[in-house]
Amino acid sequence: MNHDDIIEDVRTIREQLAAKHNCNVRALFLDAKGRQQESTRRVVELTPRILDSSNRRRIS
Repeated sequence: MNHDDIIEDVRTIREQLAAKHNCNVRALFLDAKGRQQESTRRVVELTPRILDSSNRRRIS
């Protein structure tokens, strides 16, 4: 497997965040949501699509 600095950085940050919140998924989510609300960047929210379970086709 090739050594990839970006992947290594992402994994390091993920491990740091997990350690900061004791691997508590809810705490990680609340922290991310808080940072998102404080950010000046635009957040895109997509409407969920419902799948028709009888034939697995998307219904828009």
